[in-house]
Amino acid sequence: MEEYIIKFLFIAKAIKNKNRSVISSYKLSPNEIDLLVALDMGVYDTAKEIADNFEISKSLVCRSVDSLTKKGYIDTQKDEKDKRVSHLILREEAKPIVDALKENRKKTTEDLLLGIDKEELKIFSKVLNQMKNNMI
Repeated sequence: MEEYIIKFLFIAKAIKNKNRSVISSYKLSPNEIDLLVALDMGVYDTAKEIADNFEISKSLVCRSVDSLTKKGYIDTQKDEKDKRVSHLILREEAKPIVDALKENRKKTTEDLLLGIDKEELKIFSKVLNQMKNNMI
């Protein structure tokens, strides 16, 4: 069973390394890359959501938010209902980075799924969901 975990970790690390190499000229930390990816996906837009769902410590997310704000890649906007909450917004200056990461995700996904048919992917998705549920 440990071989599955090792393979999963290898794939996760390879994906992160590909992201880093694609945008190495921007001098971003791995956490800054994760934050930009999270914002680009459009599912999460607060530091707390990103910290909780990407398994990154809140202090690292806050540091990344500060750094990306100073670099001009994101803005923060207070929530109208709860002023303690700040929403993170990608700026136009982040578009080249986000586009490169998106293109890399697309290519990496194609590479990962090469030779795997739709039925196998359905089973794999079901297994991944069960694994996720087992960990909750």
